[in-house]
Amino acid sequence: MYNLIALKINCPHCEKSLMDTQTLIDNMPGVKLNVSFDDQHGVIHLSSIYGSYNYTANIKIPLGKEVTFSCPHCKDSIVSELKCDECQAHMVPLKIKDNGLVRICSRAGCKKHNVEFEELSRALEHFYKNFDYGDASRIKRSITEISEKPIDDKEIVKSGTFLRTYCPHCEESLYRNRAIEFKITGKDGEEGILQLSPFLNVFTNESTFYIPEGEPVNNVRCPHCNGDLLRKGEDCPECGEPIIGISVAALSKIIDFYFCSKKGCHWHGMSKEDIDDIIIEDSSEW
Repeated sequence: MYNLIALKINCPHCEKSLMDTQTLIDNMPGVKLNVSFDDQHGVIHLSSIYGSYNYTANIKIPLGKEVTFSCPHCKDSIVSELKCDECQAHMVPLKIKDNGLVRICSRAGCKKHNVEFEELSRALEHFYKNFDYGDASRIKRSITEISEKPIDDKEIVKSGTFLRTYCPHCEESLYRNRAIEFKITGKDGEEGILQLSPFLNVFTNESTFYIPEGEPVNNVRCPHCNGDLLRKGEDCPECGEPIIGISVAALSKIIDFYFCSKKGCHWHGMSKEDIDDIIIEDSSEW
């Protein structure tokens, strides 16, 4: 899932943009659609990152339920005669800006999707122009506000950097199956696996059971030693939920790296001992 292709989506009928910059999913503008089933009507925001299944909705959509999507502008239903190969629900065609269609399954929980390009060379050009990891100029405020050490003497871990991650207990690598992998427990006691993007400030994630946006995980453990990775008594300064602590290899040293346990909260930081040596780009610590 970590190909990190961000799509810009338009309605296939009126061709107006469906991108909502006010609602971020995976730290990117969400794809806003009206959604309905039975007598329920609401709004859903899908992730614009191809391969991510994250979304938010203002109504609860039962897993396995086939729903109807419609455009928030022209109100037309968005559906095709094509059926999903996996579950036989109708596929939903969404127009990729300037180049082709992406089709998703209309059944909640089904992960079938495909993309069809009108012209591959134009598609590649679009992706390179419209998706980037950021650069050092996006650091929120100068490190000199919180430290006497000159910024030129600090090691900058830039957005998009591949993070070499380790368990702080057994020191085994957490990188597995092209992702940072954890054992987790949900609020209802479900046990499973959580995979996070291994790239700094790229917030795509996938889990073996559904975690709603805005909900924290109750338990996070190392897949090797089963060590507890939640920091006892330490909460996220932005949302107040518990934080997760792992070890990350910077260019010159191993640092303590922390991030929030709540899905959708993008706070991350590091230990006070490392602040004088390391800048983590776009961390709200700065």
